[in-house]
Amino acid sequence: IPTETSFFRDADFFDALKSSVFPELLQHRRIDRQLNIWSAACTSGQEPYSLAMELQAYFPLLTKWELELVASDMSLEMLTKARRGFYSQEEVERRLPPELLTRYFHQQGDRWQIAPSIRSMVQFRTINLLAPWPPLPPMDLVVMRNVLIYFDKPTRRNILTRVRQILKPDGYLFLGVTETPFGADRAFESVKFDRAIGYRLRPEVPQTLSNTPS
Repeated sequence: IPTETSFFRDADFFDALKSSVFPELLQHRRIDRQLNIWSAACTSGQEPYSLAMELQAYFPLLTKWELELVASDMSLEMLTKARRGFYSQEEVERRLPPELLTRYFHQQGDRWQIAPSIRSMVQFRTINLLAPWPPLPPMDLVVMRNVLIYFDKPTRRNILTRVRQILKPDGYLFLGVTETPFGADRAFESVKFDRAIGYRLRPEVPQTLSNTPS
């Protein structure tokens, strides 16, 4: 499993979330006011913290919503770093917009720590994608980028089948730019967002919002 990551990695993906995906989901969930997101294989936490910063900075109405942002990895070392929220100068200079660095980070010596308001938005959990998954809520957005390329086709199919079981009918799955579910699972259809591509379940796919390991 990769450990390469950075804040706001792949600007096209985060632009798609900001301009299209989040506004659509917020419109669809305006009655329940609940949003569930899963950042899988999050390594040292830059991806889920980027999601949290984007939501807080550009969608302030979420402060009145119930937000569950789950971030998982199988490495206890990575999760420990992620929970502490300390990053080096090099890490915060790489792709992180300067205005978000100023707004959401506090400098401590030669390191920067993410503000408590952002850290508190993320639930870090130990999940091995190859093992049985713990119970997860029905997800509006699953972010599983640059993970499937490391597995063979049967393993990819197994993981995608389990993603289907927790993805809401109008929810989105995002993979890495070089990844696609189609070689392993035809239950998904692609959705183009300017320069990014997301995936959602085809309408004819039966919905099973259980989390039975396969």
